[in-house]
Amino acid sequence: MGPGAAPTVLDPPAPASAFHEAGRFLPQGSVGDWAQTGGVRYAQGDELFQLIDGAGEKYRAYGFRQLARTEYRRPGTQLVVTVEVYDMGSTLGAYGQYSMMLSEGRDPASMRSHATTHGGGGFLGTSQLVFWKGQHLVQVNLADEDENADEGALAARAREALPTFAARVDAALTGETTAPSTPAALGAEGRVWGGAVYLAQGLFGAERTGAGWEVHYETPEHQRYRVGWLARGTPAEASPVLASLRGASAAPVAGLGDEAYAVTDAQGERVVARRGALVVAVGDAGLPGMTALPRSAKIERVRALLAATP
Repeated sequence: MGPGAAPTVLDPPAPASAFHEAGRFLPQGSVGDWAQTGGVRYAQGDELFQLIDGAGEKYRAYGFRQLARTEYRRPGTQLVVTVEVYDMGSTLGAYGQYSMMLSEGRDPASMRSHATTHGGGGFLGTSQLVFWKGQHLVQVNLADEDENADEGALAARAREALPTFAARVDAALTGETTAPSTPAALGAEGRVWGGAVYLAQGLFGAERTGAGWEVHYETPEHQRYRVGWLARGTPAEASPVLASLRGASAAPVAGLGDEAYAVTDAQGERVVARRGALVVAVGDAGLPGMTALPRSAKIERVRALLAATP
């Protein structure tokens, strides 16, 4: 605590009856020297926006069903751990939300040193631990309500405390721990750690793409690129997806699928093609400081992907 800061008075713990549905996976009572305090909050549907203002739509896009949240405090301090269990409705929904959080705005491979072994996979940031298991996504956060709190000290406390909470929730959860399979044509060779990302929307930063895979690769020459894979039911459903990915100023590419284009925008350069109901894109990593594939190599990668798909 900072000078003159008083420890927070603990609220009574929630009764056992408060831990139901997604909340049944939250630790009851004490976790080491942390005490569960206050009630268990639940959110379903639009109620989610009241608890995580500004981020609710991302969870809804992955099939969100219910959030259960409660707090744990260490007596004599102003530290608080918040544990959240999200029922995402399916393994693909939970994994997809996790993979998006892992890769959003950064190179997923850069998080390898922060990986944890909870559930099907997780990562520990400065003050947050995230993992998925079955149809559930778990987020464990540490905060210090002391206005004079030191960020470095908080990070050290997070490394100490958060894995213990995550282990308790992991032990209570049931469900799949094997990540959903990417399409066979994509292959694992050259794929970077954490690079299989299932996006509910916004592949390559484009609007109205719908759901698909965006997978990160690295060549032996250390060139980095992404492959987008969007399978639809019919060619008529796939055509608008291609239009979203090509944007307004694309150059046609001849002899590639039913239609193909090359486009350069804020995400870098990409080549996108449609064959029947399948749309494939190969583009730059979309992050600074990375060596890109030349356009000719992108075209050949798209060609190979289309040829490998029945």
